[in-house]
Amino acid sequence: MSEHPRIRDKQRLILNGQSRANKNARRLCLEALEEALGTIDPAKSVSAQLRLRRDQLLVGNLSFPVPKRISVLSVGKASLPMLVGALSVLGEHIYSGILVAPRNQKITGLDKRISIFRTGHPIPDLEGIRAAKHVLASIDRMRPDDLLLCLISGGASAMLPAPANDITLNDKKEITEQLIKSEASIHEINTVRRHLSELKGGRLVERCRAGRIISLIISDVPGNTLSDIASGLTAPDPTTFQDAMKVLRQYNLWDSARARVRDRLQRGSDGQIFDTPKPGDRIFAKVHNLIVADNRSVCVAARSYLNMRGTPAIILTSSADMDARNLGKLLASVAKDGEEAGHFLKLSSALVLGGETTVDVKGSGKGGRNQEVALAALNGIAGLKGVVVAALGTDGVDGNSPAAGALVDGLSAVHAERLGLRVRDFMVRNDSYNLFRKLGDAIITGPTGTNVGDIYLLMRARES
Repeated sequence: MSEHPRIRDKQRLILNGQSRANKNARRLCLEALEEALGTIDPAKSVSAQLRLRRDQLLVGNLSFPVPKRISVLSVGKASLPMLVGALSVLGEHIYSGILVAPRNQKITGLDKRISIFRTGHPIPDLEGIRAAKHVLASIDRMRPDDLLLCLISGGASAMLPAPANDITLNDKKEITEQLIKSEASIHEINTVRRHLSELKGGRLVERCRAGRIISLIISDVPGNTLSDIASGLTAPDPTTFQDAMKVLRQYNLWDSARARVRDRLQRGSDGQIFDTPKPGDRIFAKVHNLIVADNRSVCVAARSYLNMRGTPAIILTSSADMDARNLGKLLASVAKDGEEAGHFLKLSSALVLGGETTVDVKGSGKGGRNQEVALAALNGIAGLKGVVVAALGTDGVDGNSPAAGALVDGLSAVHAERLGLRVRDFMVRNDSYNLFRKLGDAIITGPTGTNVGDIYLLMRARES
């Protein structure tokens, strides 16, 4: 395997399988996950799409004369390595740049051309406001013969908040927190975000004076819907103010939302505020959006690795978008059918899935959606030999815990019982991390520097 993020204490995670078949399944899962993480290197994903040939700039399948001034906006969890990838190709052709990186990221080696901001995620902060104001001022100064190169990755929505003039950062923070805690999907959350922003939902394009905008995008959204990745900074918005209102009402958040939020959405719905630019708007003729890495990439890498190791694997989907516990129960039920019906999972084989789930948070425990998937599968696969369910966030961070995910096998329920741990109690508290910490089954990688959503494996292995 190539060099890439590693899973800590991998040998301990394997030995926790207790039986030979479980250990084999765990080993294959963990190795496949590591291989998958190695395919989404942000710097390489960007540099692979950029080429200089004499006086021509090649971006993907596009080719055009090298502009005199290229400005770069890099924002998201992978913003630093993506910028490094662009600089490695374009070098001195880059006139200026803005880097919006995670708050705690160490940044070195950049020159004075690059303005650096370290901002919060998943909840917006004041430094994010400063970054957004700098971006707005920069795109206002651009000229028709300029190129704006946008490097966009997961987390950009929160890291570059630009609240509309009639609401405050606290207004936006509060409604974002409420939406995250609800069962709202990422599409629904971003529908609201876009209509409370001065930049998102294509408003960056609407305001930018550059003659050409190229966006290289690492997608963390199931299905790669451009309007949902970073809330659509450079993409048209198919939703409306009315849609945003419907989301808040659907999740019983309308009455508790701050008056300024309700007022803006209501005035927009009444036509008193111009809506975000829509598909077909001529302003997007100057925009080229290109996905350079996504969830499908990690799913394909995991499948290829397993096939190479002699374990037949198929990708069921790379755009799962559902409740975390429902996905865990679904994986467990598929494993049971494999045990009883003798289909694909009868022998050593695997199913690979990708996407992003949601969690209805009601407790105050530690955990995240990936550990919720594993937790929900735990009792369902109890007693099955050589069966493992693993779930991993490709950013290395799962919710409010230090883990990236977790894995369980057919003996995990017995292990919990022996330790006096009541699985249901941890479910009620949304405390999946503390259960897996005690079982020794939390998967920890540390932050990976990128994010393309989550990957899930259902594995069956033989004794040998």
